[in-house]
Amino acid sequence: MKRVDGITRPLFKRLTGKLIVSITLLAVLFPLSLFATQPSDIRLTILHVNDTHGYILPYRETGSKNNTMVGGAAYLARLIEDERSKNPEGTLLLSAGDMFQGTPISNFFKGQPVIDVMNDLKFDAMAVGNHEFDWGFDVFNRMLSSARFPFLSSNMKSGKDQYFPVVKPYIIVHRKNVNIAVIGIITTDLPYLSKPDSTGKITVQNPEDILPELIKKVMEEGAHIVLVLSHLGVEADKELARRVSGIHVIVGGHSHTALETPVTIGNTTIVQAGCYGLYLGVLELEIETGANPVSYQIIRGKLKNVLAGPDRLYDETVAGIVNGYHNRIKNDFAGVVGKAAVDLLREDQRESNVGNLVCDMMRETTGADIALLNSRSIRTDIPRGNITLQQVDALLPFDNVLVTMTLTGRQVMEILEHSATQPYSRLQVSGIMITHDLSNAGGKLVKDVRVGMRPLDLNKTYRIATNDFLAAGGDRFVTFREGKNILFGTDLRNAFISYLKKHSPVQPRIEERIIINKSPQVSPLSLSIQTPGFFTSDYTKLPIYGNHSNGGI
Repeated sequence: MKRVDGITRPLFKRLTGKLIVSITLLAVLFPLSLFATQPSDIRLTILHVNDTHGYILPYRETGSKNNTMVGGAAYLARLIEDERSKNPEGTLLLSAGDMFQGTPISNFFKGQPVIDVMNDLKFDAMAVGNHEFDWGFDVFNRMLSSARFPFLSSNMKSGKDQYFPVVKPYIIVHRKNVNIAVIGIITTDLPYLSKPDSTGKITVQNPEDILPELIKKVMEEGAHIVLVLSHLGVEADKELARRVSGIHVIVGGHSHTALETPVTIGNTTIVQAGCYGLYLGVLELEIETGANPVSYQIIRGKLKNVLAGPDRLYDETVAGIVNGYHNRIKNDFAGVVGKAAVDLLREDQRESNVGNLVCDMMRETTGADIALLNSRSIRTDIPRGNITLQQVDALLPFDNVLVTMTLTGRQVMEILEHSATQPYSRLQVSGIMITHDLSNAGGKLVKDVRVGMRPLDLNKTYRIATNDFLAAGGDRFVTFREGKNILFGTDLRNAFISYLKKHSPVQPRIEERIIINKSPQVSPLSLSIQTPGFFTSDYTKLPIYGNHSNGGI
């Protein structure tokens, strides 16, 4: 009888058979998860950004007295790498949308530089934001095809209850022993925040209506953690957490809110990382997979500042991507087109000198009686001195055109009343003076309106200059859609450049065109809004990675 290492073959067969039965019984009585890492040791790291708006080059922070440079994709990349190295098997990298539109380097190449950076950094997913449609469907589809990560939106439909092609409602990603469902959500204001020809037949559902069933679906598919990647804004995120159960984490965007520490509403944790590449959000969770349902606790939730400069480390590969695009356009955009005798400073809630300047240009160019412009179409400040093409492009990054129409005084009043209710983007004006009484809650907020030196005549007609975004009813200014004798004019940026060349040095000032007698307490949303700082007036001397000695402002 043959022996196997001192054991007869029949005895060997009997022993191995019993061993197999014993292992099978153990697997039934004690699930495999119990042999895995202890629940207290399962840590998940969520890295997140939002509302980058093409800011992949460093810039000077607004109000900086020591020329502090901030932002820049290569510096952000280094922070991401450092955080990933602490938990390489348990880290997700997410974006909550609005990544592309806003700077010359991104606008000129229609977002491709940002896509290339995100591909290199291996983003896991991105929520679709409202500004992803600024360049139309063709460019949006091109971005989808060139991205090596999914675009997510579960409440955005195209056609009859069909998801937008290629955009996914959710994904389930696996980290260690944890399955994380990442569900995309976009603001229901999309039809009012984009031009109609950009969004076409897209419909947006209320997140509260579709999330409960979707959460149930992903849990049935094995998700342990439900993460909503939201482009709603922080106040809407809070309301969503109150109304929809089963959401563990909301990674937010849209309101440009820098939440230094996570906000907890019920059992939901809410985070958001400011805007313009200023921060990397870091949320570290300890997952208790042994619990039913799964529970977790926050180990760490913070924002890490993205600082630039010769003493800061950066990722060389990402720097190479950014420099490659920058070098192709920097000389063209460095051309001087005008000069400012004062700092050109924007304001979203009140009159600004740069708002007066742009509106005066609109009125002079069109010959209109009144010019009206949404404040948030003006996206940056410009310091006194020479004004470059790059700075104009950053100031007015959207591809708007001038529109002139006829409105009655009554319609103008309706528009101004709506403007007075806006928490973070009132209109900038020219040819008109407005007095507000914002303490009159529930009543008329516009106390007095004068065109020139005369009271607004509700029955008279006026020629109004605006942009095509407002003309289409953007930001819910639907009264503009009632305009008559509509004329579409030149590109707003080009008109502004011509105006600068004619009138430089420009020296706009606050003229009490908008008077606010009594202002209620500013809403938390308006306090959270952030805007980018100054760009250097010499675009060829931006602090390019690896060449800091030539940079600075």
